[in-house]
Amino acid sequence: MRRSLLIGLAATALLLTSACSSDDSIEQAVDQSVQQFEAAGVQGMENDAFFAAEAASGSMLEVQLGEAALATAVSPEVKDLAQEIVQTNQQMLNELQQVATQSNFVLPSTLGSRHHEIYQEITAKTGIAFDLAYIERLVDQRNELIQRYEDIAENGQVMELKQFASKQLPLLRRHQQLVEELEEKIE
Repeated sequence: MRRSLLIGLAATALLLTSACSSDDSIEQAVDQSVQQFEAAGVQGMENDAFFAAEAASGSMLEVQLGEAALATAVSPEVKDLAQEIVQTNQQMLNELQQVATQSNFVLPSTLGSRHHEIYQEITAKTGIAFDLAYIERLVDQRNELIQRYEDIAENGQVMELKQFASKQLPLLRRHQQLVEELEEKIE
């Protein structure tokens, strides 16, 4: 009887924990990273943990959208850019996974909620509408990405993560230039 009661209480606690937790993979990864750091006595890691999780989800989104563009885009220039973005973001994601392993960050294995919505919105389009939505998304994200990478490169707590962000900045700026040039051609 006592064992049944304990199992019942444990199951109820598990259900309540699951029901209250977020289904956003970025938030889950951040929470897990922060808990690990706090358990090790390290405080103030929220910004680094958020950057790592968001960068991983963002790179996954870039790869998935790029793959969709390779299959769906009508413009050869969009397909060429997509190929470049897929290759470089896959490399960035691999490097980020190495940093995460070295520095004990938890990364999401699926897109965060916001990134999933962006993916759904863009891939619902076809033809030139897809091309335009894809390029518009890339343009919109470049400045935000660059600012976020600059912030972590300057203000991050973990040296490996700061170095990762610094290393990616020239590539992100190059992509920004390529995207802006393509946007001018398409418009």
